[in-house]
Amino acid sequence: MKDLFISMNHRVRALIRQVQLMRQPQRAEVKPSLAERLNPQSVLMSDVMIEGQLHCDENLMIDGQFKGTINAQNNTVAVGSGGRVYADITAKKVIIDGTVKGNITADDRVTLAANSRITGNIQAAVVDVENGARFKGIIEMDPQQVEVVEVQAEVRAEISSVAEPS
Repeated sequence: MKDLFISMNHRVRALIRQVQLMRQPQRAEVKPSLAERLNPQSVLMSDVMIEGQLHCDENLMIDGQFKGTINAQNNTVAVGSGGRVYADITAKKVIIDGTVKGNITADDRVTLAANSRITGNIQAAVVDVENGARFKGIIEMDPQQVEVVEVQAEVRAEISSVAEPS
């Protein structure tokens, strides 16, 4: 009888521990911000409003308003959650977490975050769309596009080295 009581006592304590663990709040996964992931060298903050043509030779983060055209051919353009862009964007990689009205052309990848709102066409090798993103337009994807660009660059380099006189 004593052994049965001890066994029941251990089981009750184990159940109590399990219930206590279940009651503890689950820790939410902390995602790094867009700026932390991108590490941009150029930033348009939320209090900035610019209109015109923007050519950027570094990674660009837009958290303000921009109207016009954006060209960051070999870099990444990111539109933060506070960003409002009314422009065509051309870049290597584009990450949208805010609002974009315009066409997006990326050599590599376009990522539409859950909070993004896009009106316009997208042309890229790869397009990632998170659950909750809103998009109105046409998507043209060609995963081979990145490989073709890299091969063409290698072929051009080989042709120019062969064509140079010794």
